[in-house]
Amino acid sequence: MTSFQDDTRRPAATARLGGAFQRFWAAHTSANLGDGILLTLLPLMAAAVTTDPLMVSLLTVSAYLPWVLFGLHAGAFVDRTDKRRVMVVANVLRCVFLGLLMVLVWAGATPIWTLCLFAFALALCEVLHDGSARALLPVLVPRPLLPSANSRLEGARILASDFVGGPVASLLFVAAPVFAVALNAGTYLVGGLLLLAALPVLTRPLPSEPSDADGEAQDGEARDGEAQEGEAREGRGSLTQDAVSGLRFVWGDRIQRGFTVTAAMSAFATGLVSAILVLYVTRTLGVSEAMFGVYTAVAAVGAVISALVCGPLIGRLGAGWVLVGAYVLASVSLVALGVFPDVYVGAAALGLFGFSGTAISVSAVSTIQAVTPVHVLGRAGMTRALLTHAAVPVGALTGGVLGWTGLQVPFVVAGLLLLMVPALFWRVIHEASARAAETP
Repeated sequence: MTSFQDDTRRPAATARLGGAFQRFWAAHTSANLGDGILLTLLPLMAAAVTTDPLMVSLLTVSAYLPWVLFGLHAGAFVDRTDKRRVMVVANVLRCVFLGLLMVLVWAGATPIWTLCLFAFALALCEVLHDGSARALLPVLVPRPLLPSANSRLEGARILASDFVGGPVASLLFVAAPVFAVALNAGTYLVGGLLLLAALPVLTRPLPSEPSDADGEAQDGEARDGEAQEGEAREGRGSLTQDAVSGLRFVWGDRIQRGFTVTAAMSAFATGLVSAILVLYVTRTLGVSEAMFGVYTAVAAVGAVISALVCGPLIGRLGAGWVLVGAYVLASVSLVALGVFPDVYVGAAALGLFGFSGTAISVSAVSTIQAVTPVHVLGRAGMTRALLTHAAVPVGALTGGVLGWTGLQVPFVVAGLLLLMVPALFWRVIHEASARAAETP
């Protein structure tokens, strides 16, 4: 009988995370606050200069393009560079870009194409910063404590980005847009300074040999797995060669490939419902436009609660069971949203979806970080990020098309899609949990 009883259930006391993680967490949270401000600020600035919905939508395209165009190369760059320095430089560059934007705002010269250029440049910095952060965390934190670390990071991200960043950006924009831009730059500056001044250089040497060199040998579908991992480990070619080797490594390993596909499926499902959520809530459920933000904030509340309990829950049940249960809960919540168009059922379903989404993120990320060799963390992480960031807009477009047949349809389809994940990848989740348990 397949069991997850021996997977990632290990001690997860926050006190054991260490001072290096605490400083990393503070710097990362400051950058998350900046991300939340930026996510609200740029659309507000765009709406102030144009009412053309197509032109405003170009901001979203500009923010996703760097992930698609440079994600793999960024992962290769991260794997061959000091990750702390990459994060510092990315934050400094964001300060510089926002400083230039502040001057343009003060001068009243911010046409939509200018905002799109800044969105693209800032998103490119985000690719480097977030890719480095994902790869750096397993070096700073012992693998058994990754669920606790990821829970803290995710909880802080939600609080900083969703509960603080958005409202602060709106208030400052109404008062004076230049102040909002200045605060945005300051959050990234603080994050960079915290890393530069307090975070030690990588405390563990990169292994000369992969700790799980037999990983691909366990995959009957990847007969050349060891050669692919060896190529990924070398990292001495061009960035393109390194990027391709990382892609081959992920696709050649059963667990890496499976978790990448599940992440893409989850992102596609999220895109399905995000495309028409505002229409469904305001038109079908009857929530006023003024209360839309308050109503949907229940999802963020559920996410915060999940971040608080996810670490202990993984310690008690194991990451495998938490991941499977979270997918089932997410599926049920979305199907309930579509099948029962009631304002109270909708609020409960949104809260459950926020809870389950965070549980999926924490358990999946912690597991895949634990089983990924250090020397390929950047490329593996960015390969998954590339596919997930590409899946969201595709899902959003599909959701818009399905919405023509009824605003409830995308929710049901997305819920059924999420239910397919544990059904199709049960064995992969079990193998990943078992391998994570064997990783020191």
